[in-house]
Amino acid sequence: MLETMRRPAIALACLLMLASCAVFAPPYDPTLDSKITTAYEGVAKLAAEAEMGLYVDKATYPGKIETYANIQAALAVAAIRASTQPYAAKPAQKAIDAEVAMIKGCSAQVQGLAQLHQLQGIVPNTGATTAMMVSCDQAAKAVTAMK
Repeated sequence: MLETMRRPAIALACLLMLASCAVFAPPYDPTLDSKITTAYEGVAKLAAEAEMGLYVDKATYPGKIETYANIQAALAVAAIRASTQPYAAKPAQKAIDAEVAMIKGCSAQVQGLAQLHQLQGIVPNTGATTAMMVSCDQAAKAVTAMK
């Protein structure tokens, strides 16, 4: 008898726990996850190439415009997807706002690196890519935390 009473109580506890997740976090969005992953992979490759000395000369910038544009496009889609996520309560909206802010922060860092590249090139081992990598890593982690 105790066993049959315990099952509904466990089921109710599980249901309440799942419902509370919707209060504190937005639902998982596979498109958002895909776009932030694409952007983060592009950022990591760009940073690695820069740190290997491929972009010391600012004359290399025109050849990487498409790379910067692809990263920025993926981040723009990710920011839009994140900002339009449905939510059940104010705490989830705060999580969405933080997620969007991190994605936009990553985008700003990519833009900053692109400007540096265009104006003077990127010198390896100077920390020029560090802020971008940290910012974009945080954005990617925020999105994948929703899984």
